[in-house]
Amino acid sequence: MDLEFAGKVIAVTGASRGVGLAIAERLAAEGAAVAIAARSAQELAQAHATIEGHGGRCLAYACDLSVPGEAAAFIAAVTEIFGRLDGLVCNAAMASGQMTGREAWQGELALNLGHAVEALEAALPVLASPGSVVLVAPKSRDDWALATCRGGLEAVIRHFVGKASGRINLIGKDAEGLADSVAFLLSVRAAAIDGTVLGA
Repeated sequence: MDLEFAGKVIAVTGASRGVGLAIAERLAAEGAAVAIAARSAQELAQAHATIEGHGGRCLAYACDLSVPGEAAAFIAAVTEIFGRLDGLVCNAAMASGQMTGREAWQGELALNLGHAVEALEAALPVLASPGSVVLVAPKSRDDWALATCRGGLEAVIRHFVGKASGRINLIGKDAEGLADSVAFLLSVRAAAIDGTVLGA
């Protein structure tokens, strides 16, 4: 199935490895130019080389998305360099158990939820029509801070849906065939899917 990504530009956060890189690779394979953001410049360079090595077009942007202003700066860089933005995937997330106590939930909220809200607010005014946003929810399991982040992302969906000429959906990180599912949600083939929570 042709997802019609040729000529499109998609920004993906947390895309230097793992799920985010798989999503970026899938989008690039479909013909989209991808912009990837993450903290590690070294891992980003490797991801960039992988994507372009397979014939894709890629911009790598190193930043700390938990810091206010960084997600918006990423979106601004994407639109400046590529001249357009057709889709956004917010995937950056802090792994559960990296920190403890108050530091943990503040850090997890700042990255998992905060960067998504900031990136979304920056993207909506410049998102091409019809554009699409997919938020990737972290695995919460028994971690209450991550569960709070996931609940916050669901609230973001309810708040932003219908407020721009584009679609916004949430998918769980543990969803089966995640990269393929995200690619489909970003495509024009999913025009009827908006404001949904999938793989919860």
